[in-house]
Order: sequence, then structure tokens, then C-alpha cells
Amino acid sequence: MLASDQPQQARAILELFVAAAAGRDLAGHYLLARSYAALELWQESLDQYDLYLLSGRPAIAYAYLDRGRALRSLDRPAEAAASAEAGIALGLTAAAERTCVLFTAESYEQAGVLGTALAWYQRLLSTGSFADQALSLARIASIKRLQADPTAASDVQRLLAGYPTTSEALEELDEALARGELVAPTVSGLIYYRHFDYAAAATAFEAQIGGGGAPQASASAEAYYYKAAIEESRGELEAALASYALAVQLNPGSPIADDALWWQGRILEDGGKHDEAAGLFAQIVTAYPNSTWASAAAFRRGLIPYREGLFGAASAAWGQGLIVVADAGDRGRLALWQGKATLKDGDQGLARSLLEPLTIVNEDDYTGIRALSLLENRHDQPMATREAALDLSPAFDWQAAKAWLSLRTGAAIGRVWSGDPRWTRALELWLVGRVSEGDDEAFGLIEAYAGNAVAMYTLARDLEALGRAGLSARAGQRLLRVLNANPRDGLPRALLSLSYPAAFSASVQRHSASAGISPLLLLAFVRQESFFDPRAESSAGALGLSQVLPTTGRTIVATLGVGDYDADRLLTADFNLRFGASYMASQLAEFDDELFVALAAYNAGPAAARRWRAAAGTDADLFLETVEFTETRIYVQFVAENYAIYRYLYGGETAPTLPP
Repeated sequence: MLASDQPQQARAILELFVAAAAGRDLAGHYLLARSYAALELWQESLDQYDLYLLSGRPAIAYAYLDRGRALRSLDRPAEAAASAEAGIALGLTAAAERTCVLFTAESYEQAGVLGTALAWYQRLLSTGSFADQALSLARIASIKRLQADPTAASDVQRLLAGYPTTSEALEELDEALARGELVAPTVSGLIYYRHFDYAAAATAFEAQIGGGGAPQASASAEAYYYKAAIEESRGELEAALASYALAVQLNPGSPIADDALWWQGRILEDGGKHDEAAGLFAQIVTAYPNSTWASAAAFRRGLIPYREGLFGAASAAWGQGLIVVADAGDRGRLALWQGKATLKDGDQGLARSLLEPLTIVNEDDYTGIRALSLLENRHDQPMATREAALDLSPAFDWQAAKAWLSLRTGAAIGRVWSGDPRWTRALELWLVGRVSEGDDEAFGLIEAYAGNAVAMYTLARDLEALGRAGLSARAGQRLLRVLNANPRDGLPRALLSLSYPAAFSASVQRHSASAGISPLLLLAFVRQESFFDPRAESSAGALGLSQVLPTTGRTIVATLGVGDYDADRLLTADFNLRFGASYMASQLAEFDDELFVALAAYNAGPAAARRWRAAAGTDADLFLETVEFTETRIYVQFVAENYAIYRYLYGGETAPTLPP
């Protein structure tokens, strides 16, 4: 009822329950306290929190924070801060502690105890997230200004230079300029750039490199780089090329020099100047081997001749890349494409020598799955289908799986984590409706024992039994990492299924059947979208298992004939799966059941997918590399990988494979 925003109904039941329990179920006090808080009955809420704290139950650290919120609502901020401090002293997860530290700092600031507030903001600055640090610096500077402390200016400069993407930086920049304080043009330009105010950013960068600035100074390299990015966004490509070139020329040791070479190369490549582009990509590989672009540059060197039908030259370029690229994942990508090019060039023997090892070592990841398709001469888009041999409730042999695990690890199967207080706290927090906090405690437990395969197995099984599908799958994922085995190594399907569960199977089957898509495909993209968390929310506002945007949900309503659409309902599993299945079905229909194109459309929108499809034709691998959004490209790869494994586990396939 509390989760469904029905606190009055919850209160009515809980008051009777707490009275009848007569102290035998003290967790009820926490729930009743939350009900009163939702109704803004702060004193009543405080009384119930106090009763819960007397119980000594596992979640009292969290109750202290919630109690502090009630106190602050009663305009007792100093007491609120003290309550939160008591919770911190008892031990919390890192995320909960950051919340508690911020609450304590804000409460002391509200109480006018500024010196103590500063100390707590300093603590958050040293332990908090990126966003926490930006907020801390802003509050520290504000308090110091109230105290006439001249060091406030250095805190502002640290905020502006180190946290340009944050709202605090933009606000402090405007205030600093209004106060007449000096801000370096590149610093202000970058803040405006990161907040998409390109006009103001361009003015700032011009102040650095022109109008009495320092156009030839190495310090101007960064200004030229962002000036180029703005020019590129405006379609001023010749100007952008010149600015990128100056960024490298003025300071080849700058952290953005390799970025400038990369984007310069991409403009030239898109403009048909392939030789010049290849030269810049080669420069990145040789001069900046540790660049984040090095492997991508090595790949583009081969893709240029491949697109021109020069398969032998492409194979040679990718072979050279394999010599210099160290990352295993990037090497797999290069080997896959070298094998593909060699197949097209007619050298079956060399192609097999490149592709067959991938199908063994990388059997259950994207590279190996695609290598298997190429060995079967399947270069075109995999087509979405509904599997004939479908079983979402297979009779996995768990006893055999446990025996295999015990033999491989040399350890008996047991719950080595069962006495860990994080487990008892998680159980209590779930009981009192503090779901995200309980999940954080359980995730901390998973991370603490992540290197122990037996612990991950037993945790995954227990979490699965409690209905915590997402956390169970995460423990299963850690299990697979520790075992480092695939089906060819004898990895039992039962153990693989822990990371790839048939979660929410009744809803998945019902809604996939209604939409006319494979339930395994629905599971595959739910795993990637939310990792089976029904209440997942993205930074972009996408909600639930299949991460449906509320605006997208409104367009689906008419198709489904839903008369009582409310975006909050997307946070319930069954409702969300209905919408996700419908939207995926519409993308498949739009793109003739071409799997990679439909997945790209689901992630990035149909207009972008249509453009990439037109550029790549039916070649699945070329389509993927035509996708200019890294997030979308990785998304398609992971969903395809998930789908292949789901087909192996629940679709009757003898190995992880995509449909033809």
C-alpha cells in the first residue's frame, strides 16, 4: 500500500496490527512510522521510529536517518543531524552513508552550526560521488562566503575546473562572473559547452585564441578542440578540420590531442577522403597507443578498404592491428573482422584459423556467436523468429550442477555468507519496504564475496527463491566470471541460467505471444535494459523492466487500448512487459524482422536505425559498425549475445546461436 501511494489505508491496517502484535513484531513500527511520515504526521512518525529503535532490530541504522527526516520536518534540524550521525556510526552501505552524510551537513547548515556543516561537507567531498563532490564544493564555497573566508574563491575555481558538467558549476560560473571574478576562458567555455550553450562557449573559446588572446599558445589547444566540435555540430566541416589540426599541432601531448585526431579522421572518412583518414587513424595507433581511440582507429583502418571491396587490404590492416592492440575484447573484434574479410577474399583456410578459435574461447559472447554465424557463411542480418522448442521451465539438474561446481572449486557447497550482517539487514529492509536500501545491502554482500564461486552460487539461489531476480542474476553473473568457463568447458546449463534466468516467465510468455515476438528475445533485452529490476529508472527517465520512456508509453497506449495509462504503472512488471513487448514488435515489423536494426531502433529510435540500415545494406556486421552511437552499438551486441544464450538455455539450441 505504501508503494502504491496508499498511506491512509496502510495506516489503518498497521495501527491494528501493531496493537494486536503487542511487541511481538516490532518491524511493524517501522512501517507504521513510514505511513505517518507519508501523511505528514511527523510527531506520530517520530514516536514509532523511537519504538523501532528500542527493538535493536537490524535496520535501526536506516531508521535513524528516517527519524532524522521526521525531526527536520518538525523544524528540529540539530536533533535531525544528531539522529543521522547515530545511524552513520552503526554502519551503512556506501550509498546510504553518502545520503546520510549529506543529510547531516544540510541539517547542521539549516541549524546555523556552520563550522560543523563545513566539516560534514568536507567529508562528503572526500568520499562522495562526482555529483556529491560538486554539490559539496558549492555549499562549502557558499558557507565560506558567509564567513568572509577568502579561500571560498579557490573552492569555486576547483568546482568550475573539475566539474564542468554539473548544474552547480554553471550556477557558480554565472555568480562568479556577476561578482566580477576572473574565470579562465577555456574553463567557462567548457562549462557552457557541456551545458549545450554553444554560442556562449564559442565566445569564450574565441577569447582564449583570438581578440588579444594566445592563438599559438599550447594552452589554446583545448580551446581549438572544443571550437572544432562546435563547428562540426554546425556543419562547418572545413573550419572544424582546421581547428582540430591546430589542437594537435599546438600541444601534441595534450589529453585531447588523440581525440582531435580521431574526430578529424572521422570527418575525412565521412567526406570520402579515405587515404587521409587512414593516415590519421594510423597516427593514433602509433603515436598514442594508450589512447581510448587506439583500438577503434586500428579497426577503422581496415574498415575503409573493406567498404571499398578491397578485402585483402582490409584483412592485412586488421592483422596489423592485432599486433599492436592488447585488450582481449578489441583483439576479438579485429580477429572477427579479419576472418570476415578473408572469407570474402576467398581464403577459407586462413578465415577458419581466425574464426574457429573465437567460437571456442568466446563461445558465449558476441564475438564467438558472430564467428559461428560467419563460419556458416551468414553475413546478413539475423531474422527475428519464434522458437519452436521453447521451455521456460526446464528441469535443470541442480544436483549435477552442484557436484560439478564442487569439483571445479574444490569446496563444499555452503552458505559461507549466512552470518554476514548485510544479509540480515537486507532481509529487514525488504520487510519494511526500504527496497532500494535492502538491494544495496545485498549487492554489497555480493561484491564482498564476488571471488568465491560457491558463495555466488548459494547467494544466487537464495535470492532467486526470495523473488529478487535482478540481484540473483547479478550473483550468477559474478559466478560466471569466477568460473571463467563456457558450455564447451562443461559449464552446466543450470549454472549459466542463474545469470540468464527466465524471470517473470508468465508475463513474458503472455505478452510476447500477444505481440507475436519470441519470449526469449523479450528476456534478452529486459536483461540488458534493467537487469530484471522492475523499478529501474534511467537518467533519461526510462522506466521499468524494458525501460519505456513515459512519452513512448503514451504512443503505445492507443495500440494496446489501455484506458487508464499512468506512467508510474510502468514500474510494475506485468504492465511494463506488455508495453515493452508491443514496442519491440512494432520495431521488428517496421524493419522486416531484421534483428539488429530493430534492436538499434528500440535503443536509438527508428529514424537513426533507418539511416544506418540504408548505409550498410543487409550486412549485419557492417550495420553494427555504421552505428555512430557507442551506447547503441554495445546495446545491440549485448542483447544479441543474451538472445543467443537464452536460445541455448530455453530454446533447444545445442550452442549459443542467433537465428538465421
